[in-house]
Amino acid sequence: MSLQQSSSESSLKSGKPSASDSKLSDELSSIVLGIAEKEAWLPSPIDININCAEKLTLPDLLWHGYDTLPSKIKLTNTGETVILSAKWPESAIPYLEGGPLEGRYVFSQLHFHWGNTAVDGSAHTIDKAHLPLEMHVIHFNTNYETQEEALQHVGGVVSLVYFFNLKSSPNKFIHPVIDNLKEIVFPDSVFKPELFPILDLFHTFTNDYFLYWGSTRATSRSHPILWLISRTQECIDFHQLTQFRQLLDQRMRVITRQPDPIATLGDRHLFHVNPLTQCCNSTLSVLPHSKYRNDRWLVDRMNIDIGSPGGCKQFIETLRKEIRSKTV
Repeated sequence: MSLQQSSSESSLKSGKPSASDSKLSDELSSIVLGIAEKEAWLPSPIDININCAEKLTLPDLLWHGYDTLPSKIKLTNTGETVILSAKWPESAIPYLEGGPLEGRYVFSQLHFHWGNTAVDGSAHTIDKAHLPLEMHVIHFNTNYETQEEALQHVGGVVSLVYFFNLKSSPNKFIHPVIDNLKEIVFPDSVFKPELFPILDLFHTFTNDYFLYWGSTRATSRSHPILWLISRTQECIDFHQLTQFRQLLDQRMRVITRQPDPIATLGDRHLFHVNPLTQCCNSTLSVLPHSKYRNDRWLVDRMNIDIGSPGGCKQFIETLRKEIRSKTV
């Protein structure tokens, strides 16, 4: 997760939360918040494996305003990643509440993690394998003025995690980012694309996600993060993925990203929140989001029973073989 800069385009004054904002079930308080002080300082990223996850029932995660068109969007090449930030009128800033959250969390920025190849891109691993691309959508609690201030506090920042899998045709929803990467090739360059709803780049989820506490490091400081990881994947094709590899770092070299070491789960909790079924064998869902219903998903042409034990691992191994057979 990139914490090099806050890309929130405006500070948000703290307001008094409503009763519905701050009231949590006894289970939520004792389980999710009760473990935060200890587990929020353990390192991220980790390996996500559904067999290691504990089922947990929480209220639905609620999304507000994500389909509202921003008044400004900005793409920035930080020399390490691509950050998308946006600006809305203060009353229209998208925010999350419910689920494991105490209070409201407003959108701050989103950024990407990619690799030198299509098999080492994601920050987290799924069943010990990296995926091509990972996106973090960062939110901070309205008790704080900025993302930087929120990062100093347990429960101040939430990162929504989306994995991208390879697909045989382009993802039209990510075009506003991909098509404009050529405008921010150089480090510290900024481009303001045409406006679009940021929800085009990801999807809402109310249930069926993973949750854990962990921290990231920026310079010499650790920052506690609550991670919410969608089981439903976004998609990208080979050509779109390679566009990230034209971006230059501060030394005017192509950004070379080595995946961070994967921390052990250890004694910390990994939760599977509100699973859709009680018998899930694959860590990530292989069913595409409904917005892709007219497109062909890569797994459709693979003879793999993805729901069987080991099916997800077999899928990733098959995917790696296919990637190596292509010129990426």
